[in-house]
Amino acid sequence: MTILRIPQSRFEYRQKKFVRIVEKLELQHFIITNPISIYYLTGFSMIPTERPFLLVFKDSTINFFVPELEKQHVLEDVPSAKYVESYFEYPDVIHPMTHFKKFIREDLKISNKLGAEGGGARGMWGYQGPRFKDALKMPVAVHPEVITDMRIIKDSNELACIRESARWGNIAHQLLQEYTAVGENEIDVSFQASHEASKQMRETLGSGYFPVGYGARPCGAGYRGQIGPYSAIPHAMTRNAIFQKGDTLVTGATGNVAGYKSELERTMFMGDPNEKQRGYFAIMMKAQQAAFDTLGPEVPLSKVDHATRMVFKEAGVMDLVQHHTGHAIGLEGHERPFLDIGMNNLMKAGMVFTVEPGIYDGSIGGFRHSDTVVITEEGIDIITVDYPRDLDSLIIER
Repeated sequence: MTILRIPQSRFEYRQKKFVRIVEKLELQHFIITNPISIYYLTGFSMIPTERPFLLVFKDSTINFFVPELEKQHVLEDVPSAKYVESYFEYPDVIHPMTHFKKFIREDLKISNKLGAEGGGARGMWGYQGPRFKDALKMPVAVHPEVITDMRIIKDSNELACIRESARWGNIAHQLLQEYTAVGENEIDVSFQASHEASKQMRETLGSGYFPVGYGARPCGAGYRGQIGPYSAIPHAMTRNAIFQKGDTLVTGATGNVAGYKSELERTMFMGDPNEKQRGYFAIMMKAQQAAFDTLGPEVPLSKVDHATRMVFKEAGVMDLVQHHTGHAIGLEGHERPFLDIGMNNLMKAGMVFTVEPGIYDGSIGGFRHSDTVVITEEGIDIITVDYPRDLDSLIIER
């Protein structure tokens, strides 16, 4: 059965678990500042702006402090909220944190044992304001890791969403590869593939589906400027490029299901690759396979990164490596933990990672596949493996 939304019962379970964690920290109340954390705990998604938007747990009740333009939104989407307090604007004559002090001290009657996800409201889009401890005139214990830690192990609903995301990322990428041709523009091709795939996704999943997040689209695929020599820049930006014969291409594709994401990336070639391109591609593939062979429950994260580095060192290309093997993924494109030589935590069933060891030669391009992998009790499940990984399948003869 396709999961299009996280059920309300799961959000309630997360809230209870969160309260237990807060109690173990010897706190009673907690301020949530991150929009991703707010969504994870309540299912409420909004457009984050310069206006402070805060979720406050008082004991086990959830309470919101929001700008006036979000109040009705919260009342409709989170009927379980006990209090929804609003202020008119930011910065206004009276700063929102002055109103927040009244909300905390007089309305919620919180005077001690208060924690927070951050030191103050998030500094976005020009926001400036005091730290919570200064605004509230009380100690505030800052614990930024609490909800991040909760998100590391994905439950069955989350895994179902990520798998569905991978299915649509695959479709978007198929269209991307189909429309890519010598002389075409990267923006046009990416938009065409993403639009057509998103339309298919919307029509197939029906009215019960909607993408979660500000400006979110159902699914998409593109190049983000990683074309020709610029594919050697791992985080290149779109540059209005025209595909040319001989280009090395690095792609990216994903879908948005209840806010959850997967990652599919492939190295492709405009025409028959030369010997150097084939050589780099083979090394990259060997490194990724070494990672697949190492991944599994109770295995240290560092061991995976070590395995790919050994492949690169033996091939004499370690000087062309610019990043670690991968990262966790879920509600955000990058989450922790990381497949990094500096992290010795053990992998557990329910963790989800991208596996994307890459090498980058500025004279010819970058070589990186990325596949999304679920850690299971028995081993691993590569959920993007349906998309071809072999070189011959990734040559574009148009």
